[in-house]
Amino acid sequence: MSDLSDVWQAHRAADDLSNSLASFYEAGAPTGQIQLTDTQLQLLAVQHEKVRQLLERLGVTPSR
Repeated sequence: MSDLSDVWQAHRAADDLSNSLASFYEAGAPTGQIQLTDTQLQLLAVQHEKVRQLLERLGVTPSR
C-alpha cells in the first residue's frame, strides 16, 4: 500500500503537466499557433515521464 506522500507527489506531477498543456494552449490559441515548439514538447515529455514513473510506483499501470 502506498502512502499519501506518494499519492500527493503523483497528483502534483500530473497537475504540473496539466498546467503546462493549458498554458501552451492559452498562449498559442489567440495567435493561431497550433504547433508546439521543440522546447515545449521536451518539457511535456519530461513531465509525462515523471507522472508515469510516480503512478507506476503507486501500482498504477496504463491499459491500452
